[in-house]
Amino acid sequence: MFLLENDHLLVGLYDWPGIRRYAHKDTGIGMNGSGPEGKWALNGSVKSWEEWEIEARQLPERSVVSYDMKLKSNDLRLSVIFRLEQNEVSVHLQVKEDTEQWLERIDWIDQPLLACTNSGFSYARTEIHPKSWKLIPGGGRGLYDRKQIKDKIGYAVPDRHDVPTMHSCLFNGELCCFVHTNYPVIPLLSKASGGGHYSERSDAYAISPNTYQYRVRGQAMEPLEMSIVFLTDGNGDGKADECDYQLWLNRQFPDANPIYKEAIWYKVFCAERKRGVLTTFRETLDIIRQVHHITGGIPQIVYLVGWQFDGHDTGYPSLNRINPKLAVNPDRAGEELAELVQTAKKEYACTVSYHINVDDAYDDSPDWNPDILSRDPDGAARVWLDLDQRVYHISHSKDVESGHAFARLDEFLKLVPVERTVHLDAFRNTNASWDGDGYIGPMEELVCGMKPIIAYFKERGIDVSTEGQNGMPIEDAGVFSAYWHFSPSQMYHGKIVGGGSVDMNAIAWGKGASIDADILYRGEPTRLEGEMVKSASFDSNWNQIVDILYLGSMLYRFYLAREMVEMREDEHTVMMRFGDGVTMMADKGANRLAVTWGDLVIADNDDRFIPIDNRIYAYSRHGSERAWTLPRTWQGMKYQAYRLTKDGRELYDDYTAEDRSIRIKLEPHVPVILELI
Repeated sequence: MFLLENDHLLVGLYDWPGIRRYAHKDTGIGMNGSGPEGKWALNGSVKSWEEWEIEARQLPERSVVSYDMKLKSNDLRLSVIFRLEQNEVSVHLQVKEDTEQWLERIDWIDQPLLACTNSGFSYARTEIHPKSWKLIPGGGRGLYDRKQIKDKIGYAVPDRHDVPTMHSCLFNGELCCFVHTNYPVIPLLSKASGGGHYSERSDAYAISPNTYQYRVRGQAMEPLEMSIVFLTDGNGDGKADECDYQLWLNRQFPDANPIYKEAIWYKVFCAERKRGVLTTFRETLDIIRQVHHITGGIPQIVYLVGWQFDGHDTGYPSLNRINPKLAVNPDRAGEELAELVQTAKKEYACTVSYHINVDDAYDDSPDWNPDILSRDPDGAARVWLDLDQRVYHISHSKDVESGHAFARLDEFLKLVPVERTVHLDAFRNTNASWDGDGYIGPMEELVCGMKPIIAYFKERGIDVSTEGQNGMPIEDAGVFSAYWHFSPSQMYHGKIVGGGSVDMNAIAWGKGASIDADILYRGEPTRLEGEMVKSASFDSNWNQIVDILYLGSMLYRFYLAREMVEMREDEHTVMMRFGDGVTMMADKGANRLAVTWGDLVIADNDDRFIPIDNRIYAYSRHGSERAWTLPRTWQGMKYQAYRLTKDGRELYDDYTAEDRSIRIKLEPHVPVILELI
């Protein structure tokens, strides 16, 4: 047996690549790794350690143990390196030689990386559950559900099988420990197990690596990196638990593209085949103008929905025709769209981009191609939706490998001006396909399909946003910076920027939300209880839109400028805490919200006083007159107030200024901004 040791941890390893036990010196708590029966399975076949030639070496400083391994039956050579640094054990697995390209996958059999037999510990995990492959009502198949579970080991019902897991940790208030890996698709397996005095209650919990699929469509994956990490209180709340785990993860993930943090972004619904034109190009510019004025000129990102062919969800996968009905002169549709893009950028600091779809195919599309469709096990083209028009799913892997995906995208970029960002609706790695050359699953779709498409745009300076997690069993951070529908969380705060909902309340706004519903300019006909009625237009929805911008989007921008160190939510309350002293408390039952920053009140139910950069944004949903404490950098300074409307701003003097505070009267739905002079 080998030992790794430093001031924080003592780790025992076997003569084969497996961890036996951990001793955390700071707390005196011990954890287990694998039992002596642990093995690997290669390509589905279990291999005993006697079938390997293993040369194990340890560095003199006892911080590294390496295993050079050769399978006796062929030329496969592997290297596994265990390294101890501070409170973390890292594991690096790399294929050194496989000239026959024999290795497809590795499974860990009875070999967890971390196991706890103390039933007083709790665990948290994100379970991944596949849905049915049949066509579910309304469309969709082959998606995955995420389920958040938190329980005490001794209270949990034992799992019958290993549970596919995205994230998981163990904690007891003194210590939080977990496994993290660079494997992108369902990286972990976890299991609560029993067998003690109470057979229906757990007495242990283990976290193991999931299958390492080494070859993906003949392409070798990057080396597998795994870490086993031990944390004490890292966020200053006096205990070690799942919030410390989420904070650690958040700090590993790459930051979101800053364009989504700096801008207000939303979709404009231009047209649909049934409902016709809802917002022309000129009307889109009017929406952008009014949002520009009411927000004091904050940058915007606007995605056009239904800009192509005959409106939303028409023509796909083709992207080479502008909807002529959106132009005043249909023969000048391209020129009018270009004018919209240029004017929005020059006059209103707005990036106009597009909502497109590379997942769906219609048999009336100019680029209809059965060869790139996903296939069911019986060989039939895979139907995704079967409503007014049958929609088929495209296999991204086959689309990319054929070159057709890039040919269509080339046409798209030649047709319309695209800068900085594009929105790929319903972009998924779950378009599985059963073909003569084998199964194309989530890993193939991610590595060989989605990532090359994302890279295509990135090479041209364009970031890809998408609808949401979309039922994908992947690690989202680092793949996407922005999701249209996304519930804020500590783990992804500032790493994936999300939406919210137009139908929001104080709780949703307080958690951090923006606009995730389409804006349209004209009222649209809607059938209600058998009668045709006119739904709300942009003008009639104006107050609601301004509420969303100020109660939701502005507060979210305030949050995104700081690190979230703690988030807790139950059926009654939500609490969020940021590293610079900002705290959010929300009472779900009373629908009440309070956001404070030291002695500053930032949000009080439906009132806002939000300092961002050199401005303070003051707003009230129902109108108010009250005193607000000023930030220290504003106290004793001179500033000017402006009342904002959809047509611009005007000086505002209905306030009383003091050295440390301001008493200001706010009209309902009318923002006021303060600017330092």
